Amino acid sequence: MMQIIDRKQEEKIPPLFRLAFRPFFIGAAMYAVVSIALWGLFWAGNSNISQFMYGNPLWWHSHEMLFGFAGAVIVGFSLTAVQTWTGQTGVKGTKLAFLFGLWLLARLGLIFATPSYLWMVVDCAWIVGAMIFLAIPIIQVKQWRNIFFIPVLFVFTVLNVKYHLMVLKVIPFDLQTIALATLTIIAAVVLVVGGRVIPFFTSRGTKTAPITRISIIDYAALIPIWILLILTVSPVAVSSNILASTYIIAAVTNLVRFCRWYNHKIMAIPLLWSLHGAYLSMITGLAWIGGSYLTNTISQTIGIHFIAIGGIGAMILAMMARVSLGHTGRKLQVGRWMMIAFISLFCSLLARTLLVVLMPVEVYDAYIISAILWVMAFTIFSVVYFPVLTQARVDGHPG
Repeated sequence: MMQIIDRKQEEKIPPLFRLAFRPFFIGAAMYAVVSIALWGLFWAGNSNISQFMYGNPLWWHSHEMLFGFAGAVIVGFSLTAVQTWTGQTGVKGTKLAFLFGLWLLARLGLIFATPSYLWMVVDCAWIVGAMIFLAIPIIQVKQWRNIFFIPVLFVFTVLNVKYHLMVLKVIPFDLQTIALATLTIIAAVVLVVGGRVIPFFTSRGTKTAPITRISIIDYAALIPIWILLILTVSPVAVSSNILASTYIIAAVTNLVRFCRWYNHKIMAIPLLWSLHGAYLSMITGLAWIGGSYLTNTISQTIGIHFIAIGGIGAMILAMMARVSLGHTGRKLQVGRWMMIAFISLFCSLLARTLLVVLMPVEVYDAYIISAILWVMAFTIFSVVYFPVLTQARVDGHPG
């Protein structure tokens, strides 16, 4: 049963810190604008921008998209959802402000400072704090179904430490391997959460019969992605054929899962077609990476960006848009501007993937176009949702 919340105490808390999705969603969205704007300017020839990239532009871009951006949304979502899962009051007020402050301090440090152990500690502290705040209510009520978020955040922290040790030159600089491992664990979270919410949102949004869960299909879709995570973090060399097969199996099984959810009515509902488009992008990315292990003519980087921009970025944008409305007592409808934001983000994906493949001589222009479209998408979200996330619920309820 949901714990009773003292409304007078609730009203003393600034709306921004009444639930974790509020600061972390708006913070992640605004940081998505700043970080990719810097990245776009860098590729446009402003090499002096690299001074704001922790001494290593490629490292910084990869790290900040995976940890600074996606990590913030995962934390904001899970610390909000745990209240629904367990019936326990979620982290809020001073504790939430402190946790968000650590995240923000780490982002500023990785822009304006130089590599040091201090920033590694700060950048891991907010994830560890989130893990503790998440674990307490789950363990209290023995809600083991959602315990998987705890080991996920633990592995996320370990990978973050490895990222920092690389830039501190303590361990060999193997960015692609650690980045792929981190991308894989985020992809696993997206596939797990997507499998729970997309069929539910689809049936409710289209007013059609509930989509039944078929366990064997879900297991077949999720087990390969966990195997991939183990293979990517394993110190033992794995053959290309095994990696290719596992990625392609993950793509095929998730395509089967995805096809069960599709309903033509979603095309009239932006909050739905954006989610479906993101999941399809994830599937495409898995298949593309699988193909890259079979032939050198297929670029693994393209597959990575199908997952990063489409599978993760678009899923984040769609989920933030819907969750922010639902948890602030608003109707689950978006206007024209958010529709433009969704389209802009998918166009950013196409620019960074298919445009690069079709016009390789214009690769730098493709990077810049993709960056501009990404910035446009998250700028729109930030402007539209800033009042939603910083003001009290419209229905007067706590949260």
